[in-house]
Amino acid sequence: MSWLQADLDAEGRYRALDALPVTPSSIPSLLAALHDESWRVRRLAAERLGALQPSMETVQQLVTMLSLRDDTGARNAAAAVLAQLGAPVLPAIVDLLAHADPDQRKFAADILGALKRPEAVAPLVTALQDGDPNVRTAAAEALGHVGGPEARRALEQLLSSRDVLLRVCALEGLSELRRPVPLPALVPLLADPLTRRSAWRLLGHIHHPTASMLTVRALAARESRDAALVSIGASGRALSSETEAELRSVLRPVGDVSGWLEGALTSADEELHRGALRVAQALGEPRLALAIARSVRGGEDGEVTLQTLLGLGLDGARALLSSIEALADLPAEARAVAADAIVRLAEPSLCAALVALLDSGDSELAELGARALGRTRTREAVSPLVRCLEDDALAVHASRSLVHLAQTWPDEVRAALAPLVSGHLRPHAVRAWAAIMGPRAHDVLKRALHDSQDPVRAAAAEASLFTPKDTVQVLQAAMMDEAALVRRAAARTIGRLSDREGRLLLGRALKDADPTVLALASAAAGALGQRESAPRLEELSRHPDPAVALASLEGLALMGRLSDELLLRAAAHADADVLKLAFTLGADRPLLLDKALAGLLHPRWDVRVAAARLLAVSAGRDALGPLQDAVARETTDGVAHELLQEAVETLGRRI
Repeated sequence: MSWLQADLDAEGRYRALDALPVTPSSIPSLLAALHDESWRVRRLAAERLGALQPSMETVQQLVTMLSLRDDTGARNAAAAVLAQLGAPVLPAIVDLLAHADPDQRKFAADILGALKRPEAVAPLVTALQDGDPNVRTAAAEALGHVGGPEARRALEQLLSSRDVLLRVCALEGLSELRRPVPLPALVPLLADPLTRRSAWRLLGHIHHPTASMLTVRALAARESRDAALVSIGASGRALSSETEAELRSVLRPVGDVSGWLEGALTSADEELHRGALRVAQALGEPRLALAIARSVRGGEDGEVTLQTLLGLGLDGARALLSSIEALADLPAEARAVAADAIVRLAEPSLCAALVALLDSGDSELAELGARALGRTRTREAVSPLVRCLEDDALAVHASRSLVHLAQTWPDEVRAALAPLVSGHLRPHAVRAWAAIMGPRAHDVLKRALHDSQDPVRAAAAEASLFTPKDTVQVLQAAMMDEAALVRRAAARTIGRLSDREGRLLLGRALKDADPTVLALASAAAGALGQRESAPRLEELSRHPDPAVALASLEGLALMGRLSDELLLRAAAHADADVLKLAFTLGADRPLLLDKALAGLLHPRWDVRVAAARLLAVSAGRDALGPLQDAVARETTDGVAHELLQEAVETLGRRI
């Protein structure tokens, strides 16, 4: 169990280090912690040191650590700190390029690359002539990180080097800089097995018909096809229609093209994956639809994946719907992209497959079926959607789809809904009927308003928007209803009225006993710009329910009536959401600077970020240190760390 005791000891050292103030007085302890046997302790020490302004003595101590061959952890941690400290360390690192030990010179080149300072280019170009191959390679890689005209010229010259590693570094660096070279210089490197992949990546940044032709030809050859995919993915551009036509002509006769693309779609290499998506879209092979959907990774990639699926057209949608089991097994994000494609591609011939989704037993697939059926423009979709109104989970989507279908089949949709509104009323049927019938839904709406069931009366309040002559009268009755559910529905609807109509209803809504009604009414007052409601909203900003306080403050801000006094009171509120809103609404006022500085220590990360953003746009130079300290403390939440760092950079650019 000795390992367990060692782990507990490391945790204690980590906590002790975390408790240190991020000030110059802690530097000796942080430097010592770079030698710790625990990587977590070393990482924390490196982050804290990187957030401080270094003295020359500190820089020299860090440089000295780079020579500790028997302490790899400390060497790497010291290099990481130096790479964060910016211009102040540049002279010392440039001097290190002349060290007698090649390991030290390599460290120097790596750090200069991470610093990305233009002043480092000339020393790095000189280091390309170093007697040690590892130093030369590190210098070439660093030039690709730093960039600039001189770095680019040096990398271009390396393309003719006898050293294959330097040629590869030059290709990768030029790709990183997105700086293509003349085709005659690049073509010989495309065929060399040692430089092929890097050369093809750089070719992707050359926008010329000859480059496209070379890529298309390479896709047909087994030994170069993956590299050509990387080229397409590296470019970041959609293929031209001419290139897509050439791809189809070349690849369709290739027997294993679908299997090869399926494999490429699963690759962890982002450029290879993105290139496979582009080629799959060009081929338009429906059998790849599920593989394309399954390959989605989020962000911009999700949009490319969606466009690829849409490019497969109706046959692609059929392929996605061909197996309910396969569709159900897709990861959540992949299923969302596939669902979006199916909804956009829905048409009459898919009706049966979409109805099958309603009965699949999978709630998400059933929702997809209800959404997509409204896009099919076929009368066969009406009956299944009406049936869905009996299911609360599907009724909202089914109701919207029926409204959509009624544009094409009005008589059929009305006939199917009529039995549901002639007897016992259902909330979703009332909403759908009003949306489709408009003013002609008056009688049903009147009955719904006096129904014994709270949800039906609430539906009448929400549906009153579709019968303009009845809206105010229905909502007035709903606001006097004994059920809070009904009054909430009415309050939720007020914000969608005209100013005149809203004014008639807000007075009662803002005096309701239910906090949710008060919050909804406050939001409506702000949306309608009803300034006569401002005194009441000021009262509600002191309400003990945080939701009411939030809505009233937001409403006052929309009206331009949020006073400094109210803002200061909000910044002292015990609720974290109210405090966060105060920082957001008061970002243009200096009166919250002290509160925001204190907010950097708040337990909730989103409050810390809101405080940092206020300081970034309103504070002066004296807030830079506290913001940097906040970044250094943020060691467990990557998103918060990134957002806090953005605030530091914003303030740095402004002061």
